[in-house]
Amino acid sequence: MLHVQTQVYPQAVVLHLEGRFDYHSMDTFLPALSQAEKSPNPPHIVLALHNVIFIDSMAIGRLVGTWHRLRRDGIRFTLTGQVGYVDDALKLMKLEAMIPTVKTVEDALAMPLLTSSPERNPNV
Repeated sequence: MLHVQTQVYPQAVVLHLEGRFDYHSMDTFLPALSQAEKSPNPPHIVLALHNVIFIDSMAIGRLVGTWHRLRRDGIRFTLTGQVGYVDDALKLMKLEAMIPTVKTVEDALAMPLLTSSPERNPNV
């Protein structure tokens, strides 16, 4: 079972995930993500994975799809704090080469914002 706690900062919305992030948790994750995207102009969405104990291919696919969609819309998407099995799975998939990954939420909050969407500015 997945639990999601949301924290709103001026520069980002942080979703703290806890538990198993898998096919069965999409009914919990997707509404929380949708709500984060509805925040007034969220320039940055951060997923804190410190307390995620398992991730499957469905969740990894959802991360990739979310990154593509948010990037197109000019919203930064960052993963933080994955450890153990989750870190191993994401490294095996080479996800850090695509989705920005940092150690802590504080590191993510300190990242510069995207200036515009890649469709409008191909140099982003």
